[in-house]
Amino acid sequence: MRGVRLPAPLRSAWIVLALALAGLHMAVFDRGLGGDGWAPFAALESLADDGDLDLENNNHGVLNGLVPTATGHLAMQYPPGVLLLDALPFAAGRVLDRLLPASILDQGVDLPPAGRVPRGVFFSTACIILARNLAVLVGLTALASALLRLGVSVRRTAAALALTFFGGPLVFYSLIGMTHAPVFALAALLLLALVRYREAPAGALAHQAGLLVGAATLVRLGSVALLLPAGAALLIQGAAPTGGPARRRHLLTLGAGFALPLPLLPLWSRINLGTLGAPYGGEWRLTLASPWNILFSPHHGLFLFHPALALAALGLLALAAREIRARRPGWGTVGALWFLAVATLYGWWSEWANVGGFGQRFLIDALPALALGFAAFLEVGRLRALRTVLGVAATLFGLVLFFASVGGLVPPPAGLPWPQRLSDYAGLVRSPPGAGEIGAALRRSSFLLRALGARDSPGSQGAVIPSPNP
Repeated sequence: MRGVRLPAPLRSAWIVLALALAGLHMAVFDRGLGGDGWAPFAALESLADDGDLDLENNNHGVLNGLVPTATGHLAMQYPPGVLLLDALPFAAGRVLDRLLPASILDQGVDLPPAGRVPRGVFFSTACIILARNLAVLVGLTALASALLRLGVSVRRTAAALALTFFGGPLVFYSLIGMTHAPVFALAALLLLALVRYREAPAGALAHQAGLLVGAATLVRLGSVALLLPAGAALLIQGAAPTGGPARRRHLLTLGAGFALPLPLLPLWSRINLGTLGAPYGGEWRLTLASPWNILFSPHHGLFLFHPALALAALGLLALAAREIRARRPGWGTVGALWFLAVATLYGWWSEWANVGGFGQRFLIDALPALALGFAAFLEVGRLRALRTVLGVAATLFGLVLFFASVGGLVPPPAGLPWPQRLSDYAGLVRSPPGAGEIGAALRRSSFLLRALGARDSPGSQGAVIPSPNP
């Protein structure tokens, strides 16, 4: 390996440790394709086997993410970007199915929520899930690179990565094959591109930033909110400022990069659905209740279910306040705008409470900005030890909620897959689970442990593993 130089984040044992812990978490708790993961899988399977997008014979009984079209067929309701991301791992699964001996998994695999599926389906879904896991690690590595370029110390960068992953909704949504994982990676790559632009403003980097926002929007439409902080970062110049005309050219270049992939949206909608509209549920309302609803509501409020992110937001706002007082807007200002833009947009959507999901997933697009907030929160200064303890404690609190949910220690409200409010977890306080119950919960929550043949305890027989929804 002489002459091969690893990227800066991977040359640090502390950062590699943070990445390894995130990888271990995903390996242990991966839950298969959930939520909107099955809809693009069904579309790819239908394209490969039937040459069409009529999905009633390809959904394996999982209807989440599918909508009826005017012709009466079922179709995927999501933008086409996810298909582009999933095509290669889907094909890799098909290759594995052809190459491996027929005796391997010849009876199929029990894969919630679809039930028992043929081994070819399992191989393709497993490859897609691994691609999602890899996307999260790519995003975390990009975050580390951005923080190091900003002068954050190696240990503080590693801590910010760990808190960003374990202290927020990625602790769940990195596990279930939904589209949040690749969008997180694209958002983290956007932050890195903007940091590089601030170091040396160039039109190519402005175009790259716009293209990353456009690509994220092609995966999840709400990622359009990232265009606002991207534009702000270009306006707030760094060490090598450009003049007004160049700045305007770079903003236009950003917009051109953003617009480049977007013509696929109406074309896809016409081919897939026969209409030009986006068939998402709910409706948009411009209301002053946003972003406070999505941040503080007892119903899946971000800061209640993921309290570590409240500390990150405090660090981000404190940094922005210092910059504004000094009349030198910088990364705190950009990060605060990034965080509020994402929170406000999703707070305007009637589905902001995420009734069918765990915690508050809609702020995943803002996690790169909150990583900046964690770095600021852990900055050397007064009460740093106390701040560190608060960060760890808040993260552990969120992890308890996660494990209690996926392990079945807390029953969800009737008709819903996951607990909705902190009061739903009150039983953990009134009657804490014992070691046996915790062990059974770990086996219920871990596909890996079950696949390795771990025995269920008597109390875990017949346990129902909730199916993750969007």
